Amino acid sequence: MKEFLLGQAVEAVCGTYHGDEAALMKRVGGVVIDNRKVEPDFLFVPIKGERFDGHDFIPSAYEAGALACITERELETDKPYILVKDSLLAFQTLAEFYKGLFHVKTIGITGSVGKTTTKELVSSVLSQKYDVLKSEGNLNNQTGVPLTVFRLEDHHEIAVVEMGTNHFGEIRNLAKIARPDFCFLTNIGEAHIEHLGSKEGILEAKSEMLEYMKPGGRVFVNGDDPYLRTLKEARPDVTTFGKDPQNDIYAGEIESKGLGGSDFVIYTPDLKFPAHVPSPGGHMVYNALAAAAAGLALGMQPEEIRKGLAEYRTIAGRMCIETKNGITVLNDVYNANPGSMRAALDVLAYAEGGKVCVLGDMLELGDKAEQYHWELGAYAAKKADRVLCVGTLAQHIYTGAKEAGAEAFCFGTQDELLAKIWELVRKDDAVLVKASRGMQLEKTVEFLLK
Repeated sequence: MKEFLLGQAVEAVCGTYHGDEAALMKRVGGVVIDNRKVEPDFLFVPIKGERFDGHDFIPSAYEAGALACITERELETDKPYILVKDSLLAFQTLAEFYKGLFHVKTIGITGSVGKTTTKELVSSVLSQKYDVLKSEGNLNNQTGVPLTVFRLEDHHEIAVVEMGTNHFGEIRNLAKIARPDFCFLTNIGEAHIEHLGSKEGILEAKSEMLEYMKPGGRVFVNGDDPYLRTLKEARPDVTTFGKDPQNDIYAGEIESKGLGGSDFVIYTPDLKFPAHVPSPGGHMVYNALAAAAAGLALGMQPEEIRKGLAEYRTIAGRMCIETKNGITVLNDVYNANPGSMRAALDVLAYAEGGKVCVLGDMLELGDKAEQYHWELGAYAAKKADRVLCVGTLAQHIYTGAKEAGAEAFCFGTQDELLAKIWELVRKDDAVLVKASRGMQLEKTVEFLLK
């Protein structure tokens, strides 16, 4: 991390300083919210969570050598600390200050589906020419984005920052920290509709990123998405990508290679060049187009973009494909919503041999949750030979699949599923496993790959 003075931190967060005045001239060596990651001269910021209050770990942070702590409580200590009203807000404000120490091109990525995959593809492409910092995993929330920013170093040339939300105002907070030069919106789906009300509300929440785009920046959207296409009609700084030739950048001559990915040709107003994305599914072409658009906007050559796309590798829980003991497991357990579930089932359909899907509850879908699950079951019936459903809401997946004529089975818990799974999965089957993160279906993946 680029060091700064403790006194600068006090000023940045508008806090009240307690402690030895001489410490204000000491340099902060790192900023963390996990007391287990504290090192000498680090600044510890305790965050209140659902299960833990980070303030309870302030003593252990000092024991580990913390230079100071940011806190909402007055402390009985002679150690330096900064008193604030809201430690999370202070953490975000300090990250905004830290980001301002750098002149680095920043790409912000949001959307209902495909944020993390797009972030990985964009990073893979841009890394062919630039020194890139990217969000780790899917650290895209109110603490994840600041943690990403605090990893910036002077050698970085590009920062690729994923931003997620399930409430209004959250993307605005994150964009204020990141200050993107380029804003990418992947699509508008049903994810988090429980809190955002409608697809129009989701578009409004995602578009908050544009409020903090730097002057002269540019917006890149999936032009095949009817909601995002409205941005093109409303703003002169929007570039569209998609499969429709009416987009500014589009993919043609798409050829599926099954589970091996897709070949296609990228068309722009001035160029056309072939490309390959090694991960399966038609949705991956959209993600690859976003990455190509980022590369072109930053002056990269077609060959560099082609190489970056071809070198893309999936990350844990994001359509990782592994074959063991004659069974191919499509591990896509990290999260789920109706759009990503349908895309995953489309990928399953590419597999050879028997096709089995293990589908669990999709969360945060609001009043239409039962309908969304029933519709998913009907869709799964077209793509899989056997549909295995686990969870409370997944009972409606089962009903939809059964009514559509599928061979379907329903289990109340994951343990009940695992007790029967070897009666339903056979050698040479391909098995898709997918649900919302809270269902923890990675246990099923591990069981299948034993």
